[in-house]
Amino acid sequence: MDAEALGPKLAKSFPKGTVLFREGEPGGEMFIILAGEVKVAKQVGNLERILAVLGPGEFIGEMAILTGEPRSATATITEDARLVPIDAAMLEQIVVRSPEVAVRLLKRLAFRLKAANDLAAILLHRDARVRVVRGLALLVETRGEERDEDVVFVELSADELAAQLGLTVGEVSEVLGRLERGGMVTPAPGEHGYLVRDLDRLREFVDFITARETLGELG
Repeated sequence: MDAEALGPKLAKSFPKGTVLFREGEPGGEMFIILAGEVKVAKQVGNLERILAVLGPGEFIGEMAILTGEPRSATATITEDARLVPIDAAMLEQIVVRSPEVAVRLLKRLAFRLKAANDLAAILLHRDARVRVVRGLALLVETRGEERDEDVVFVELSADELAAQLGLTVGEVSEVLGRLERGGMVTPAPGEHGYLVRDLDRLREFVDFITARETLGELG
């Protein structure tokens, strides 16, 4: 979605730490991110589960104005941001006047729905190793930043990955350690995240674990 075309004059500034909206609140606006970063998280028991971290060009909060239901998650500004607020009437006008925007919106919604379904499938798996590896693979697809050939940077700490996957930090750190020793994943020097160096091997690792579990159940 071309955020600039919607009028930078409508943009508002939000400092880091601002809670844009909270889970369970009614929602009358969506937002397009012009600059900065927004974390989307959901409370599961006593844990905060990070669903996404969104940056410039992304939009947030659209489901509440499309369905009329309360906010399904909490959005917090994690880097000083400039956002364009859009209410239901404005969104309708934009969609009517610009079919291209409507198509982009639908594609983005479909992509997010697929990512949510993939995450749900990951959370149902019993093996922490599979959760971590599949979680990393999903993050590469949804939030990865390509650095070199076959090297993708994912901005996420072990703590945040643990919260997102419903695991303890110890479980995640143990799996990441094994992946590091195998040369598949390494901490990004001086950055808040990891470099995924061999996604194909990660997926092969998942297939191996899954196959072993299946054979065990059959036995």
